[in-house]
Amino acid sequence: MTLETLYQELQDLNPNEVRTIHKLVQALKRTRVSPLAFVEELMNFQAVGYDQEKGVYVHRMLITDELKNRYKILHGGITATFIDTAMGSTIFHMDEGTKAVTLDLNVNFLAPGESGWLTAETAVIKKGKTIILLETKVTDERKKLIATASSTFFRLQ
Repeated sequence: MTLETLYQELQDLNPNEVRTIHKLVQALKRTRVSPLAFVEELMNFQAVGYDQEKGVYVHRMLITDELKNRYKILHGGITATFIDTAMGSTIFHMDEGTKAVTLDLNVNFLAPGESGWLTAETAVIKKGKTIILLETKVTDERKKLIATASSTFFRLQ
């Protein structure tokens, strides 16, 4: 695809579609300088830090129209991606630089994510030499429980 072809594709977009394309381009450009992947940029993914009192790692994401499904609620796959990303980030920050991959992910969808920021609180249940077990709770800005999850990660050598 050339820039000229892309310009032609953009000609008949409405203002909302133009804003969406602009957000996608900005997310793509941020990946050039950010350690986050494109999908993390789309979610406005943030690592807040470790909450010593609760014993959890805290992450956030912003629900935007682009991440909603046809029912105008956060797409379940995006919720699962947020959880998986928060868990992976937890492992990375728990032992700086640790690399791990998801072996399984079980998500319980409890309420729709509708707008605003979601918060994921991830607890490390077991940290073995090669296997790490995590649990996450996701809440919205009103502290309503949106989803819970458990996952097993495999630590890469």
